[in-house]
Amino acid sequence: MTDQAIINGLYRLLLFVAMALLGTLFMNNLVLYKQKLRDRISLMLLFGVVMCSFELLWTFCDGYFPQLKALSYIGAGGYLVAFLAFAITLNRYILNRFDRLPKSRLLTVLFYLVPFGINLLLCATTPWTHWVVSVDDAGVLHEEILFDALCTPLMILYLLAALISAVVYAVKNRRTDPTAMRIAYSMIVFGIMAPAVYVLEILLLGIDSNYLALSLAVSVAMVYLTTNVSTHTLLETRAKVEATESELRVATEIQASMLPSIFPAFPNRPEFDIYASMDPAKEVGGDFYDFFMIDEDHLALVIADVSGKGIPASLFMMSSKILINDQALMGGTPAEILARVNKQVSAGNDANMFVTVWLGILEISTGRLTTASAGHEYPIININGEYTLLKDKHGPAIGAMPVAKYKNTEIMLKKGDSIFVYTDGVAEATDANNELFGTDRTVAALNALPEGVSQKEVLAGVRTAVDAFVKEAPQFDDLTMLGLKYNGSENTAGTEDKHEGA
Repeated sequence: MTDQAIINGLYRLLLFVAMALLGTLFMNNLVLYKQKLRDRISLMLLFGVVMCSFELLWTFCDGYFPQLKALSYIGAGGYLVAFLAFAITLNRYILNRFDRLPKSRLLTVLFYLVPFGINLLLCATTPWTHWVVSVDDAGVLHEEILFDALCTPLMILYLLAALISAVVYAVKNRRTDPTAMRIAYSMIVFGIMAPAVYVLEILLLGIDSNYLALSLAVSVAMVYLTTNVSTHTLLETRAKVEATESELRVATEIQASMLPSIFPAFPNRPEFDIYASMDPAKEVGGDFYDFFMIDEDHLALVIADVSGKGIPASLFMMSSKILINDQALMGGTPAEILARVNKQVSAGNDANMFVTVWLGILEISTGRLTTASAGHEYPIININGEYTLLKDKHGPAIGAMPVAKYKNTEIMLKKGDSIFVYTDGVAEATDANNELFGTDRTVAALNALPEGVSQKEVLAGVRTAVDAFVKEAPQFDDLTMLGLKYNGSENTAGTEDKHEGA
């Protein structure tokens, strides 16, 4: 094998590597970054792949298959047209980033479409005119006068115009636009690296290589697309992700600040022990809990689950929490409070969201707990040392219909009795086999706890049981729990167990 054959083979190898690299970047742009095919970055990558494919075609035919002159012409002409399309798209992408695109439609046509059309016509007619390239009887392709005088300079003009625009922008705006400045600097780095790669190719292939005149185009495409386009896409994606993460952090902090403190919640009220927890499935969730004193003798307990997840559910959660709190402080039974809240929520519920709510009001002096449920999970009560499911009376979820009625349920708690309420994230926690944790396992987990544990330990025990059940399966729903233990008061001595509906 001659030295020239080795050089030509090495050049074809470089072309294949460039094509594979550009193809990988193209698919990465579509699949990973969800860019559309018509986006300029995707088009540049696509034109780069086509450009390398056509050049591989004519370099493969050159000298090896002299009888396939038509393929040599198609390969050379297709290469020139694809590279011009690449250069134009790259030029428009960069100029658009720095707001340098021609404003006039006529200027756009003159600057892009006319040269592209002329180049396309010249390439299409060159098998007969031989103005751009020609193929001799030995199958070797030769560059003609219009190749060096028109086609290559035109392509380099588009590339240099974009590069110069980046340099000018970097000089004029070096202190005002940090994000765009990073892009501008990467353009400048690209402008330095492309000639460096070209020199490297000269060293590898030799100054007399048949294809050296065209190798600069591949150098420019490969270096730009690997160092610049990917950098642009990553910068834009990272900026969007960082902005979203920042917003979610703020939303998480706001949501957490709206939940009542539990360390401890009421240090001067020994009549009861209360604890609550919320673990959102996403950064922000739709579940919430609340507890607050209505007056010196009445404690309100709330746990709720908003339909949906994420930011919309979080916003709906916060507004619902405020409404429930305000209406409870205005007085009334839990059923009356829920009815008023439902009316308010339904009046402005354009998003058609809803929230299930369990609301209880404990009369501390007597142990009477009056509750009402708007479609929420059944509470679990501990009477005489055993947890059981209490199937209280349900009404529709808040926001599900404009007018709704709710019914009260009364529970007489004596010293040592407790109640555990939760959202469906507990009962519907799912393992890898899509089996639900369920209310039976929840009750069993509560009854497995030792006597005399605090409400914090009660919630921790349930969470441990849920985690042991689901193992490595992901958490699909918010998991919120609230536990209250009634320690009694002087007025509740000797009170008998009593459960009745009103």
